[in-house]
Amino acid sequence: MTTPDASPLRQAARLREAGDLPAATRALDGIDAAADPQAGFAQLRYLFELQDYAGLQQATRQQLAALIRAGAPPDATQWLATLLRFAERCCLPPAEIAAGLDTTRLVALAQPELLLAWRAVRRRQNYREALPARFAGSVSLISLGTNCLPWHMPGRWGLRRMADFTALFGPFSLAGHTIPGMIAALEDDFASYCTPEAIRVVTTARGHEMAMRRDRGAHWNHNRGPYWLGQDATALRASLAAKVELFRAACRRPDAVFLLAGCQVEYPEEKLDFLPRLDAALARFTGHAGNRILVTNQTAHRREAASHQVNATTTFAYCPYPGTDYVWHDDAAADSPAGQAFERGYMLTLIRSLLRWGVLHRLAPPAQA
Repeated sequence: MTTPDASPLRQAARLREAGDLPAATRALDGIDAAADPQAGFAQLRYLFELQDYAGLQQATRQQLAALIRAGAPPDATQWLATLLRFAERCCLPPAEIAAGLDTTRLVALAQPELLLAWRAVRRRQNYREALPARFAGSVSLISLGTNCLPWHMPGRWGLRRMADFTALFGPFSLAGHTIPGMIAALEDDFASYCTPEAIRVVTTARGHEMAMRRDRGAHWNHNRGPYWLGQDATALRASLAAKVELFRAACRRPDAVFLLAGCQVEYPEEKLDFLPRLDAALARFTGHAGNRILVTNQTAHRREAASHQVNATTTFAYCPYPGTDYVWHDDAAADSPAGQAFERGYMLTLIRSLLRWGVLHRLAPPAQA
């Protein structure tokens, strides 16, 4: 008989605390998340923390299937909300997510915290399910930072293929960068991007340790703890090297589009002085100039949402946050009506640019009977 201290969840927690994050995730292999929702939640969070995106996608899909088979437990709000959110982030097939939403509908109606996530996922999936009837074409959306928004948001709203959840997970996807820091990494071909000499470990205001470049051009806020930072951040540097190779391959795709968020420039009053350098730096990876780039400013609150055609292949857009205190990566904020309106506005801006560049094509509405 398994004692509580010997349970997979307890073992995983001890291993994670000791800094062995890979072993912690392995300890949760084969769990029945529907029977042990707490372990299911931990498995998803540990895989996300490990940045094992292939494993996260597989585990999310398996847990969603188990949920659909067994039904939704009435007292598993944390697991169910996380599972639904991860299902859309992992770009799982719409039919599977729809079945998960159907399975959790009645439980969600009785739990406000779950209902908030349920409604937001349902709205995003409605949008995603309508896209194939409205647009044709394909697009590979590659994040250039400066934060994680360009990586997370398009997948949730249906503009990332399921396989691209892993294939397009590049070095700028899950980190913080300055624009000069990102361009310097490209110009240097990532040679000194995350060398031991270039980085130091700092302590955040919340007491977390994280790696940061000494020139403050990049910080890796999703790679905290002894696993990532031990032994001169060996695990971090290995992870970034793998992401750089994914970035190289992604840049060679003919449908590549680059997304840069968090730009503080107020165009057209201020010039986008960095743009020529950025396009030239990307050219070494794509093989050509005139790369398709969407640059967005989220924080100019006095500006209305608006798009500007900078040149034939660059759009600058104001996509202001709902308020100065809005935190786009907070789940409750993102799932709120204001958060949903902000995200939808960003997606409309992106789709208009894709249409202008000819990456997507608008389909004629079906003829009326």
